Amino acid sequence: MRTGALVSARTALAGATGNAVVMGVAEVSTPLGWVLLPGLLGVSTRPRVAALISAWAATLLAASVVVPVVPGHRADPWALGVSAASLAVVPLLAWARRRREERAIARVPAPRDVALFTMPAGTGRAALALCRAPGEVAAAVPLRRGGLCVLLGVTHGATLARPEHTRALESAFRGEALRGAGRPLPEIAGTLDRLVRDIAPGGYLAATLVRVSAAGHVTMLRCGGPDVAVHTGDRTRAGELPDAGPLGLARTVPAATPAPADARRLAVPPAGEGPARAAGSRPPAGPAPHVAGTEQAVLALTRRPAGGRRAGPALVVDLPPGRPR
Repeated sequence: MRTGALVSARTALAGATGNAVVMGVAEVSTPLGWVLLPGLLGVSTRPRVAALISAWAATLLAASVVVPVVPGHRADPWALGVSAASLAVVPLLAWARRRREERAIARVPAPRDVALFTMPAGTGRAALALCRAPGEVAAAVPLRRGGLCVLLGVTHGATLARPEHTRALESAFRGEALRGAGRPLPEIAGTLDRLVRDIAPGGYLAATLVRVSAAGHVTMLRCGGPDVAVHTGDRTRAGELPDAGPLGLARTVPAATPAPADARRLAVPPAGEGPARAAGSRPPAGPAPHVAGTEQAVLALTRRPAGGRRAGPALVVDLPPGRPR
């Protein structure tokens, strides 16, 4: 699971180029006009891409100074120095942002056929397992002050399962989860539903969305994914979440469902491979919620009988007692 990229390289490059064209046509000569948008785009992407954006923005800026027919950036040393310093700082800011995310989402040792990540989830902890199977969609977004928003699901349809399309779904989810103070889960699901229909009208995404607030309040939204398992300490039961059907096929999106007050662990098993199981007709895996340790529990969810290939993604959230309802 990749972190640290809210904007793709293509979008950032296009934005920096478009900004230079607009500034030139409008005859804007202030450093702020030429540097602000490329800087924001660079900070919102990966550090290496941020360095590329800064270099490209500096090239466009220099061209506007050198080519006399292009009204552009001021040529005096003070203005050029301010812009150069600002663009040089952008990759450092992108690196600092990614380091903060990496401290929140840590990859931990796991079997070779699974990628395992742990992260804070409000007042508890969460573990996310990916099995690198075609069509897997998973993203975990740390929110302010320790909150967490997670998307996990499986695409169906050859077009939607292409890597560039699964990455687009994950990127859209990250952007929606971080917008403002955090959009409600039904609104995020609605955005993903429209994106699925635009990318592949014949495909769909069986997904489950989970949000944990900084105080530990948990809400879940089931869109074609399997039902969650709720472990209360002495027994495990199905969460009985209402299901609107997979994204791309659903007609309505239900309200998010709060986790039961007595839940100590929530487990979201893989969506499986068939439409019936993707729609949640089978009960959640039983033994995994009882396994000691968040990482061990999520790994148990990905196992298949007779040593078959692991299936993912899967999520386990451990919540301490006394959290708010």
